[in-house]
Amino acid sequence: MATKIILVTGANTGLGLEIVKALCGSIAQYEILLGGRSLDKVKAAVSEIVTSFPSAEGRVTAIQVDVEDDDSIAAAFDTVKNKYTPIDSSRNDKPTVVEIILGSNIT
Repeated sequence: MATKIILVTGANTGLGLEIVKALCGSIAQYEILLGGRSLDKVKAAVSEIVTSFPSAEGRVTAIQVDVEDDDSIAAAFDTVKNKYTPIDSSRNDKPTVVEIILGSNIT
């Protein structure tokens, strides 16, 4: 079975980083793309992940993306599309997304 590719935005802190840690700690093997506004901060998060999860080395990659900037999203999309097609899952930890998901799934 092919390795699943997961994109997590906001991955250098908070919920995004915790999602990445959970994925790295799971039995399943994923290739994880960590996205964030600051490429330096995302690269630092990749280093932190590899220190905590040595088996993640080579399976976690930093990409620059600001989910509030259309040009940044388009550039990240092109990067991902050209190297990592298809994406199996995308996770965004922005609170508005969580609110929409909760609002549509909880009655």
